[in-house]
Amino acid sequence: MRSKSQTLWKALVVAGILLIDAVWIAVSDFRFDTFSALKAVVLTGLCSIVAYIYHAKRPVRHLSVMCVETAILMAFSAAAAVLSYLVTSLDFPSVDAPLMRLDALLGFDWLAYAQYVGDHPWLGLLFSITYLTTLAQVACAVIILGVMEDAKRAQHFVAAVMAGALACILISAVLPSAGALATIKPADAIWKIHRPVVDLAYKQTFFDLRSGVDQWISFYSMKGLIAFPSYHGTLSILLVLAFSGVRFWFLPILILNTIILIATPIEGGHHLVDVIAGVGVALICWYGTGLFYKSGRAVAARTISRPAMATA
Repeated sequence: MRSKSQTLWKALVVAGILLIDAVWIAVSDFRFDTFSALKAVVLTGLCSIVAYIYHAKRPVRHLSVMCVETAILMAFSAAAAVLSYLVTSLDFPSVDAPLMRLDALLGFDWLAYAQYVGDHPWLGLLFSITYLTTLAQVACAVIILGVMEDAKRAQHFVAAVMAGALACILISAVLPSAGALATIKPADAIWKIHRPVVDLAYKQTFFDLRSGVDQWISFYSMKGLIAFPSYHGTLSILLVLAFSGVRFWFLPILILNTIILIATPIEGGHHLVDVIAGVGVALICWYGTGLFYKSGRAVAARTISRPAMATA
């Protein structure tokens, strides 16, 4: 029953975000490409059907949980991506100047770091490849944990990812940042052979949404707009925490995501403070949602122990 209530809460969160998205688009000048959402709808539906089969027809709990959490994660990701576009249009004052000062206090020179990476193309290639694995890692984490029959950890991970995304979106709405790349606007020649994943053209969507020039939302052209806190930083730490203590998986995940954290200022065009804030969000969300799942395990343990005590 506890597992069902946890799933229900996640579904309600997704439904709430979808409602906010729909109402916001309806009362504003935004236009939404409905057809572009078809893929997400179909995949979510298929996962839900498979989850039902493993729950009711051929009961295998860990596979049922894996499919349910995957469906929730896909639906949530789509709804949250739209919300990130909508909140960017609020056009609150940018916090890039204070973030640049904080970077300077920490002794971090973004331009010098970018020049160093530009002078070492192999390092830029490594950064780009690893940076692009983050979303695939998140999807695979749910599947791997499910196959390993660690249902609680899979549920906890998805809850933390959802909480982390919402925290980053809400903070970025009130404290919007274009990131170090779009603030400094270095000459294109700095990159030499290497080209980071996020460039100035990619960042233009952020400015167009804030100015009202761009009011078209389509999953075919969706971009990551959150700079502060860094959502890549949040996801990297959540992945490491999710596989903490998991034999054979922890060390590769730790190494891969350490590289991603180091790469994020360049590949995502972030301030260093963005990454640090993303790490903080991850820790708060992981241990915060962990309290919820810990209490669930305690309730389950008490429920199991009572019949045993009665029998004794």
